[in-house]
Amino acid sequence: MAAILSPSMVAYEDDFLLIIDKPAGMLVHPTVSERGTTLYDYVKAYYEANGIDAGIHPVSRLDRNTSGLVIFAKEPVVQHWLSQQQVEKEYLALACGRFEHSEGIIEAPIARKEGSIIERCVDYECGKYAKTAYEVLASYSNHTLLKVRLFTGRTHQIRVHLASIGHPLVNDNLYGTPGPQARHALHAYRLAFKHPVSDVFLEITRSLPNDLLKLLY
Repeated sequence: MAAILSPSMVAYEDDFLLIIDKPAGMLVHPTVSERGTTLYDYVKAYYEANGIDAGIHPVSRLDRNTSGLVIFAKEPVVQHWLSQQQVEKEYLALACGRFEHSEGIIEAPIARKEGSIIERCVDYECGKYAKTAYEVLASYSNHTLLKVRLFTGRTHQIRVHLASIGHPLVNDNLYGTPGPQARHALHAYRLAFKHPVSDVFLEITRSLPNDLLKLLY
């Protein structure tokens, strides 16, 4: 059985929703080659240990090496209702270099890079519309801490967009410096949306994890 979720990983829970603060290095969904250690498996074990009779229906997803908030609905209809609204998704990102402007919007279509299963790229002919907004929170000697908001949800959108303007994420070996994929400096820190059952506006936040805090100084 997969390890049980630690209490610190549970950011929010009620009868309809479970929001988890996912650590970097963990897949959200099981694959043919990786089972028992994904976030899905952790949630399943958490339900079993706590006698929770509910489904596991992911509403959001994150890359393996991105940390932060992931929503699970406990019923299919709740998943559907959430998918019908625009969930506010904001990230904290540590990008290479210093930015000329304190804020900006990147609108550039994204497509799968030819010849690659994983990598994406900006492609003005074949890409799908993508929009990302950023705000500089702090500047360091070689890096910049950003608050990033997604308006669309393309695969690797933040990573591709920041790389396209010459500021790839720190440690993003796929879109920055050559090398094996590593823990890139991206954390999904805020979700905000109207609860699909109660209609109460929810705002859930989680601060930068320690491994990214160490990169700031």
